[in-house]
Amino acid sequence: MGQRSKLVRNVCVVSVLALLLLVVIVEGKVPLITWTKWPCPDEKVPSYTLTPKEGSMPVFKAGEETVRLGPVREVEVYETEHHLYKVPFHYKNVIIDNWLEYSDKGVEMLADAGTITIVEEKPIVSVTIVGSGCSSPGYNTVEWWGEGEDLSNTHGQLVKRSRVDNLKGQHNAWLQQAFSKKQQFDTVEEANEFLKTMREVVYGMTSGYYMPGSIMSGLYENTAYFRIGDVDMFEQVIQPGPNTAKVVGHRDVHKIVVRCGSLDYENPGGPHARYPADYAIRLIDVVVKK
Repeated sequence: MGQRSKLVRNVCVVSVLALLLLVVIVEGKVPLITWTKWPCPDEKVPSYTLTPKEGSMPVFKAGEETVRLGPVREVEVYETEHHLYKVPFHYKNVIIDNWLEYSDKGVEMLADAGTITIVEEKPIVSVTIVGSGCSSPGYNTVEWWGEGEDLSNTHGQLVKRSRVDNLKGQHNAWLQQAFSKKQQFDTVEEANEFLKTMREVVYGMTSGYYMPGSIMSGLYENTAYFRIGDVDMFEQVIQPGPNTAKVVGHRDVHKIVVRCGSLDYENPGGPHARYPADYAIRLIDVVVKK
């Protein structure tokens, strides 16, 4: 009883101290975040930030050095239209390469090596991809390089490719992990019972295939959006000095390359084993300027 009473007393003391600390914080006696004045003397900067050494680099503030921004620009307003491409992506302006199969789920693409290339006469504004992975997590990428451009030959510092990761949705693919362990069965009935149990476990862990679980990430489709294009090219990077933001050209986008994949093994242990796993694309919605 003595030890229990001591424990209760200690808990009460800690609770009272915590309550007092909360009151002090609320009244502003103890700041939750401390602030530093450099490099923006008129603004508060959280103390957890790492700021440059004073005087080592300029920091331009609103209303100062506006000449470096060049003339005031007008907002560009334009109308758009949707160009919708569907499985199996057999169009005059579309090239599909390194694909495996297709059905109502989409065209199953070999990860990274599989490509869907679309060329438009009108400038491309955005791309939306609808599909599902063979496993999870999946990813989609869109490349929109200009003529002669790639990762080793870019204009300025702009990299013309985008990626959306952590796409959880997947279609009814073979459960690689569940079947990777070898099993020995004496009868067909025993094997069928094992498969039935496996299905029930997966069904139960995912709330009837509606909620992502530990065995599979759930049966869903993914929708990935990419905003691209509208590129103004500048003469140089605007740095300290008399230079201003001089626009030397504008480059529209007329070609995109779509890639995809899933960060898991496909058909492990067999002759078709590969990594990353495949991904199926069902729709590509390309928005262009009218």
